[in-house]
Amino acid sequence: MHQWAIWFMKLSEAIEKFSKWRTFKVKKCTVKGYELILKQFCVFVRNCDIERVRLEDVTSWFSLLNDLQWQHNSFITKAQALRKFFEFYKMQGYLVLEPNLIPLPSKEYNIPRVASEENYRKLLSAFPVKTNDPRHIRNRAIVMLLWDTGARNSEILALDVNDMDTEKMHAVIKTEKSKGRRPFREIFWTEETNKALLAWITKREFLKKTKMQHMDECLFPSICSSAGLNLSGRRLTNKGVAEFLRRYSNRAGIPYINAHSFRHHMGHDIISQGGSAADVMNILGHATLASSSIYTMMTGKELENRYNIFKNRKSSV
Repeated sequence: MHQWAIWFMKLSEAIEKFSKWRTFKVKKCTVKGYELILKQFCVFVRNCDIERVRLEDVTSWFSLLNDLQWQHNSFITKAQALRKFFEFYKMQGYLVLEPNLIPLPSKEYNIPRVASEENYRKLLSAFPVKTNDPRHIRNRAIVMLLWDTGARNSEILALDVNDMDTEKMHAVIKTEKSKGRRPFREIFWTEETNKALLAWITKREFLKKTKMQHMDECLFPSICSSAGLNLSGRRLTNKGVAEFLRRYSNRAGIPYINAHSFRHHMGHDIISQGGSAADVMNILGHATLASSSIYTMMTGKELENRYNIFKNRKSSV
């Protein structure tokens, strides 16, 4: 009886060991994401032994989240996290739930949110024209760089100061979701954005010399830190960008513009100006043409107008 008992492990302990192992395999953000999901599940099953988790526990958890109106696609990541977790312990001989029994939902595809030129300009107008506040100067540069490059938010935030060639208005970035086929790519920006970048870099150097000597080499650091978090001077996060975009969108009186909607606009704009899916793939850093297809979607009046061009049909309006 004692020999059998040593196989039992609390779910919380198992999650900790799994996360440490995953650190050597995947990116830190992926480890943290899976860990959060597993801890949520751990609370739901009251931190039982890993061997006592049953399929009914998983389906009951999913049902509860569904009743609480969690987005359908969020269940995909949750199912993947649970599958990887139990697969890890099954391979070690633990008597755990069969990973492949955990239901993996199919992805639902929605019409992407695309930022318009009009709302982009309104968003820029929400930034004070004359200001010494480094947050406004930094945030304006981020928004303009996102708009000009179509890069992912995380790719922009991963930039260091030394990565930026402001004379040629060019940088080489690491492609965030590359599987090895396109690990790096070039991004470019306009003169207007370059002026905003130079204004921020000047302000950043002033802050580093006077108030934030501890600042990282990141291009876009956090400036103000919440109590107890000690994030000042460290690389700004995706969440930080999402928060300030929401504030500026409200100030501009426009629907919330998220960072990825700039990327969708870039892909959409390339196609509308006669570019190909290959152009979208190269500029946005996709590994395959299939990944570029969602960025080329047209709907409503725009789709009708394109159809009319090809069929010599008069507009309905």
